Amino acid sequence: MEKLVKQVLRRAPNANIINWPQNWVLKLLSLFFAVFLWFFVVGEDKVDTNVIIPVEIVNLPRDLVVSNQFKKQLEVTISGPRGLINGVNRQHISRTINLSKADPGTVVVKNETDSIPFPRGINVLRIQPNNITLLLDRLIEKEFVITAKTTGKPDNNFELKNVKLTPRSLKINGPQSIIGKDDSFNTKPIDITDRTKSFDTQISLDLEPEILNLIGDTVVDAEVVIQEKMVEKAINNIPVQIMSKEAQALVRKISPNKVNILATIPITISEDKAKLQDLIQTRIWADNLSDGQHTIQVETAAPNHVKIIEIIPAEVTVTIGKRKK
Repeated sequence: MEKLVKQVLRRAPNANIINWPQNWVLKLLSLFFAVFLWFFVVGEDKVDTNVIIPVEIVNLPRDLVVSNQFKKQLEVTISGPRGLINGVNRQHISRTINLSKADPGTVVVKNETDSIPFPRGINVLRIQPNNITLLLDRLIEKEFVITAKTTGKPDNNFELKNVKLTPRSLKINGPQSIIGKDDSFNTKPIDITDRTKSFDTQISLDLEPEILNLIGDTVVDAEVVIQEKMVEKAINNIPVQIMSKEAQALVRKISPNKVNILATIPITISEDKAKLQDLIQTRIWADNLSDGQHTIQVETAAPNHVKIIEIIPAEVTVTIGKRKK
């Protein structure tokens, strides 16, 4: 090494201007050449390694969507100087796929060795997978009606009237091949076994796997209305009442003075005669009537859950007496 340094000094045109001790110059140049040779040797130290490179989709048209699951990362075997290899992970290198000119359908993208922008000096030995298959579908918006599903039966004397859902529909965006098939979603079954009262609950939608992957688990509010069973019942001999006290003093006769009612009533009171007689009232208005007989329509008063089907007879004859002078 010293012989090489001396040759360099002899050939250097300005070597005679160096006033430092000769040993110091030799040592300095020896250090320089040692460092140079070290970098040279390390630079030639090539290694092979595997790196994970992410796949990046760019310039996808707004009306298209990738509808299939594809490999989002590539396993790449590379070879090169150790210094370059060690710096790959810090450079955020990706496999970019430009879909600016893509149309709906199947696109097969081949992973060539030059498709990944590694630094100069790094060689790509292998890429897995070799190809990426993309299914491009038209992106659409669609509104789905939500239908409630139940399981079980309420108590024997009760029945399910309806289920009110909030929201009643759901609007989603997605691939035409996935969301274009159906027009409605069902809820998962709501258990109404032995229920005797209405209740509120939250319930998930019963979605196909591809829809579930698209929008995730979706919950709606459900108001489940349970009511007592209703039966048709004839209630006989209900007295006809006169509503005005002034008219009561003038009415001499009501014919007939009792009527029969056919109504829909709760099953639990359908056999209770006492409750039946008090359940419905029949009445007439006889104000401002002249002396003599008049035919008057019979009216009823009943709770909201009672439905009057028929009044027999629907009219009665009222006899008004002479007023005292």
